[in-house]
Amino acid sequence: MDTLKTDKRDRLVSVAKAASGVLPFIGTAVSELMDNVVPNLRFERVVIFLRELDERVSKVDKDLEFFKKNLDTELGVDLLEEALTQSSRSISKDRKKRLASIAEKALTKEKLKYEEARKVLNLYRELTDPEIIWLIYYSFRPTLGHGPHSEWMEKHPNVLRPISRELSAPLEKRELAALQDSYKETLLRFGLIEVKGKSASITTLGRMVVNYITDAVDES
Repeated sequence: MDTLKTDKRDRLVSVAKAASGVLPFIGTAVSELMDNVVPNLRFERVVIFLRELDERVSKVDKDLEFFKKNLDTELGVDLLEEALTQSSRSISKDRKKRLASIAEKALTKEKLKYEEARKVLNLYRELTDPEIIWLIYYSFRPTLGHGPHSEWMEKHPNVLRPISRELSAPLEKRELAALQDSYKETLLRFGLIEVKGKSASITTLGRMVVNYITDAVDES
């Protein structure tokens, strides 16, 4: 398996180097990117994820015991492998942190819930960071006055603030509004939220994902 992965990377590097000879403007930059930047960046992302996971698992002796036991199984290895693959492609710190939360909560249970955890990992892979922010937003119950719901909106105004959809609005705002609508449509398509009338609320599946990716102290 390691040999196959190495061969695949070597082929990509070879293609990139060959490109430098036929693409006079971007060839050299692409070659350098594939040969040095991409592997180093991905390695760094994985290390950050693993450090976060290590810190989480180490807090409770029982968690570490279950973690080791679950990694002795093929199902546990599959979950960690998927998390590692996603971490190598995760750019934001919050995304890696939430990914570590999924891995920790999945692999430190006495009884491994493989199908549940795999579903959460698959869904997480398909969601962008703004969609995750919206999902967490829907998990809060709106309250009168200042509370977690309003605090979350204040923390992420660029994602959550209302945007004008009027045809008279500038094109840039209408494009941002279209993106915002697409975030909600994605959550709806995956069954993470539901719409009743003019209001949207989180579903049981959506709350399951939120419980895996958040810590009460950090997110709520």
